[in-house]
Amino acid sequence: MYTRLFSPITIGSVEIKNRVAMTAMGVNLAAAGGGINDDIIAFYEARARGGTGLIISGICRVMDGEGAGEACQIAARNTADLQGLGRLVDTVHKYDTRLFLQLHHPGRNYGLGSEQPVSASPVTTLFHCKTPRALTVPEIETIQQAFVNGAHLARVAGADGVELHGAHGYLINGFLSPYLNKRTDQYGNSFENRMRFLLEIVSGIRNRCGKNFPIGVRLSVDEFLGQYGNDLATSCRIASELELAGIDFLDISCTIPDSPEINACIEPGTFEQGWKKYMAAEIKKFVKIPLIAVANIKDPDIAEAILEENCCDLVGVARGHLADPEWCNKAKTAGMEQTIRKCIGCLVCFDEIEHGRHVKCSVNPKTGREREFENMVHNGAGRTVAVIGGGPSGITAALVLQQRGFQTVLFDPLPRLGGMLNVADKGIGKDKITCCVESMIVQSDRSGIQLRLGENATIDKIKSLSPCGVFIACGAEPLIPEIPGIDGQNVFTAEDVLLKKVRVIGDCIIAGSGMTGLETAEVVVREGHKTTLIDMLPEIGYGAEPTVILDIRRRMEQYNPTYMPGHKLVRIIPDGVDVENIQNGLTVFVPARTVILALGVRPQKTIVEQFKAAFPEAKVIGDASHGGRILDATQDAYGKAFVFNP
Repeated sequence: MYTRLFSPITIGSVEIKNRVAMTAMGVNLAAAGGGINDDIIAFYEARARGGTGLIISGICRVMDGEGAGEACQIAARNTADLQGLGRLVDTVHKYDTRLFLQLHHPGRNYGLGSEQPVSASPVTTLFHCKTPRALTVPEIETIQQAFVNGAHLARVAGADGVELHGAHGYLINGFLSPYLNKRTDQYGNSFENRMRFLLEIVSGIRNRCGKNFPIGVRLSVDEFLGQYGNDLATSCRIASELELAGIDFLDISCTIPDSPEINACIEPGTFEQGWKKYMAAEIKKFVKIPLIAVANIKDPDIAEAILEENCCDLVGVARGHLADPEWCNKAKTAGMEQTIRKCIGCLVCFDEIEHGRHVKCSVNPKTGREREFENMVHNGAGRTVAVIGGGPSGITAALVLQQRGFQTVLFDPLPRLGGMLNVADKGIGKDKITCCVESMIVQSDRSGIQLRLGENATIDKIKSLSPCGVFIACGAEPLIPEIPGIDGQNVFTAEDVLLKKVRVIGDCIIAGSGMTGLETAEVVVREGHKTTLIDMLPEIGYGAEPTVILDIRRRMEQYNPTYMPGHKLVRIIPDGVDVENIQNGLTVFVPARTVILALGVRPQKTIVEQFKAAFPEAKVIGDASHGGRILDATQDAYGKAFVFNP
């Protein structure tokens, strides 16, 4: 079906079985302090087993100290790292998947320890408080040798090649970028001098590892800084110079942390698939070596189309492989592409790492926990289990139980599976959530789960099944505080607004600035309603992934919404609300004709208590247990269904 996607390609001397590259992602799963462990091997093995042609590892440190990028990353520093690297390579090779190590130094982005970051020049980044110091020439030479040594160790370990991380403001990018490189010596002050640091590394690796060992570079081909940084035209010249220097492939990315388009590197779900393909297509006019394009690709249809357009030679599918490690196998098997679990672009994966934890995925609870969930017990023996609720937690539990051999009967009062996801997808640009729900529906239909949609579960109905277990996944209900005027005719829930159940009139107050509040605000401001968001917390969107919040706030800028963090809703009247300043206790009146509540949710306690009274051993999962993110619901459901032992 996908002829181009599953055709082979050669990079240097290495043949790759298909055009799908799982491009590098930080996962923070390796050994503490750097090195290979069983967790990182299990993570990559799942993706190799899933049919990926090429895996480019997450950042691999070549030196410690200020050279560390993550607390728990793979490493190629010395011979002590060889055994682990060899185990990883051998594991991936079992599936005829090729493995390139991405050699990395964080440069100015270093933020793990007390050491001062280093870079080409002392240009401060907005995201770290420490200004980097400029490297001396002897230090530059030491780091260059560390990269060369890392490549040599990769080759000895059996890796198929290396990629030098020259993007996203990291050290190599710090030398390439005129915005970051203010040096006046041989490593700065001209295009040729800015190239020198990278070209000397490439030359050193080639001399050490030979001409048949593939070397590639990841580039930020547009830093989105105009004349101050590298733009696409300059990067075409960089690409040409790298090809002349003998590199074997390029991995096309964009942005640095200082860019106003920072979220163009790891996009929220509102970005269109394939939007960055034009970057690789332009670079391709200037080089003949293979190009990998990372372009926010989730679906094999989009991947195939980009290849057909000759924008690139391989497609980078990164977070799509977090959502479903079987992405390639499913795409290759006729009819199975509909069952691919779809990345929704929530960036929970990124947020988990930013908070020092290992990678996780909202739609795939096994991501980062592959070893924990590798030995599923298939002891259902056809026994019946009832699941009450068809949202993400109910579907997740039902799929696991069905896989374990139970006969699962799932009740939901609505005619469509998905629960609150069918509300969450009503915001602007939330089509990826719709696709995710559709994938869940296909998976459920094919699994053999007995779906009783449009039907309320009752205690008598559940008892009539004589189930060996009951999972309560009835979800949550909007939190409605007891304040004067809350029952007024001008007060609606965000859910009712998103589902178009009510008509919004005039200026709006939205109480609650989490993702639900912000997404509702975007809907109403686009309809022409002047809108004010209030929240008791000190920041708008507090606790959500910052890139996602930045994305939605930027889209709303032209509509000039008013933000009032640190304020509590205390009274509602027909023409406005009273809000109290949390810090000083002063009350402010805000005029508005419509008040929309987006204050979070709470478990449907009455329903849960009724079923728990009838079925004391029932498992309460997802929002029925405690309100949270999609990630929290699916992780809770998967874990409890995995260990269920009636």
